[in-house]
Amino acid sequence: MDERDMISSLPDCLIHLIMSFLTAQEAVQTCVLSKSWKNLWTTLPFLDFDLYKFEYDGKSDDSEWDDVELERIKFEKFRDFVNTTLLLRDGSDLRNLRLSLDDWKNDVHKYHMIIKSWILFALKHNLQVLNIDFQPVALPLGVFTCASLVDASLDYPNALNHIKVINLPCLRRLYLHGGELNQDSVDKLFCGCPVLEFLHLEHHCKEFLIINSQSLKYLKIHCVSGRVETEKLMELINTPNLLSFFCEISPEIFGRKIVNSHKVLLKMPILTSAHISLDLHYKVKGMLIGLSNVQNLTFSGPGIKDLLENDLPNHPEFSILKNLNVKDFCLCHHFNLLASFLNHCPNLEKLSLEYLGCQCCAWVQVHGNQESLKIAPFDGKQLKVVEVQFVEHNENLPRFVKHLQEITRNSSAQINMTSISLP
Repeated sequence: MDERDMISSLPDCLIHLIMSFLTAQEAVQTCVLSKSWKNLWTTLPFLDFDLYKFEYDGKSDDSEWDDVELERIKFEKFRDFVNTTLLLRDGSDLRNLRLSLDDWKNDVHKYHMIIKSWILFALKHNLQVLNIDFQPVALPLGVFTCASLVDASLDYPNALNHIKVINLPCLRRLYLHGGELNQDSVDKLFCGCPVLEFLHLEHHCKEFLIINSQSLKYLKIHCVSGRVETEKLMELINTPNLLSFFCEISPEIFGRKIVNSHKVLLKMPILTSAHISLDLHYKVKGMLIGLSNVQNLTFSGPGIKDLLENDLPNHPEFSILKNLNVKDFCLCHHFNLLASFLNHCPNLEKLSLEYLGCQCCAWVQVHGNQESLKIAPFDGKQLKVVEVQFVEHNENLPRFVKHLQEITRNSSAQINMTSISLP
């Protein structure tokens, strides 16, 4: 039997890649494997410090300590481990740092200086990827002026609103979670990140933002919580090189308040894919015009009804749209809106529908006889397949199927129906 250590014969760069899938604690523990591995962890360019996964030898009888004390002990053991690991590194570049304290429930203020020192250490060693998976008291200002940073994920409320200078010349990917973004912080962000290509914003929204970027290619926006007070809003997203756009507005954004006039101007001339999720009813105008060049489009949420009603009469054809996916939309009594939209999509090849019933209304009880719905047949000759997911034992399913047949009667498309079970 060949008992040679094949892994140890690999070049350090490949071993580092293998070890990058381990937490920092697991990586340090590899020093016992062989003499050649004794100091290998000190040269690792990837370090993943995860408090939740951190293990330590606790006191033999923990029953006399409460949960708060046990958490304090665990964190202090974790703190000592991080300090020692950084201290014993050989001084080589630290390209990737992940710091996760999700398991920490005690007061982080007490330790914020030591936590900041860990981040500063990484910034001084040509850090390229930073993942902060917790909410610190304050990030070091150096995070926003790091010349080597390429990818950053910050779970930090109001991370940008109090930063005076942003200068990240190499940053290409950014994920911001939590807090409230204001227009000034967004302007500083794009001014200080000239090559930013991927941006994911998940934030509380008290004002709609104007986004101007020549470099963005992928944009995801999740607007959650907050409350917009004004009745007349306009949002501009000017991203001439954007390829993919995802926008989700959750029900909490306005509470129960309906905004009567919200105009959205999307300038995305080469956009290929878009996902629009409007989980509330409010008046959106103009969005469809900015999406008319997409090849792949997903609609979801009850707010799509208002979007279609406002924009369908005037918007241009979706002449290159190939794939349309509609879900979480009240098809039970708004099928006519879908039919009208489809007739603006002459080259559509695939239509995917998710019909899980409607929670916001009942077909007959609320709206009476729906036989009067005027369903315009879809004249698209390119439609090849219609895929439908539905829930069994839905009393409105026969009506849905009837309208589906009406809408496709001029098409030779194959209709595939699949039943699914709700959790």
